[in-house]
Amino acid sequence: MILANYPVFGIYQPDAIAYVMINDTEYFITANEGDAREYEGDPGFVEEERIKDILLDSTAFPNYTELQEEEVLGSLKITTTLGDPDGDGFFDQLFSYGARSFTIWTTNGAMVYDSGSEIARKTLELTPGVFNGGDSRSDDKGAEPESVEVLKVGDRYLLFVGLERNDQVMVYDISDPSSPKFLELLSNAGDEGPEGLLAIPAAESPTGKDLLVVSNEDTGGVTFYEN
Repeated sequence: MILANYPVFGIYQPDAIAYVMINDTEYFITANEGDAREYEGDPGFVEEERIKDILLDSTAFPNYTELQEEEVLGSLKITTTLGDPDGDGFFDQLFSYGARSFTIWTTNGAMVYDSGSEIARKTLELTPGVFNGGDSRSDDKGAEPESVEVLKVGDRYLLFVGLERNDQVMVYDISDPSSPKFLELLSNAGDEGPEGLLAIPAAESPTGKDLLVVSNEDTGGVTFYEN
């Protein structure tokens, strides 16, 4: 399994947003999972297509035949509402769902940091067996960063990012919001689909220690991590 660069844009579409103040500056943090729109009825609406099933502009994509192969980009889902500005039926750009990242923003909307491909790179490096849901989601939003939560521990600000399809939680030190540092991956055997995260500081914790509470959508359980 390899990671490679391809001419595709990701639409941020955050599934969760967290707020934090660090050194008197306010920030928003987004979990950029992404999702398609589909409405039933008359008329209905479906925007999702796989790249192998659309027409690519040969000027924008001179290697379009290669890109549309199943093992390259053919299975990747994109939105049909973007990418064909002249309306000729041939796509000049490709926009997939979600950015497969987390992003730190100022409260006026300026991007401070985006994790880019780090979620994919770290999970592939450390836990290749569950990469992108066992590779079943590489064509559809990847690990799916679902939730974000922040906890201050001493002088450090820790960010937790729930990965719905990998059944994991990533931990970062964001004390310097422009340069987060990856710390570790949390997972618990049997837990699937971390949907919600709740940080409980030691001062409010029943154990007297910092807690992270993870609710698991697929298996229906709740897991507590203690610092």
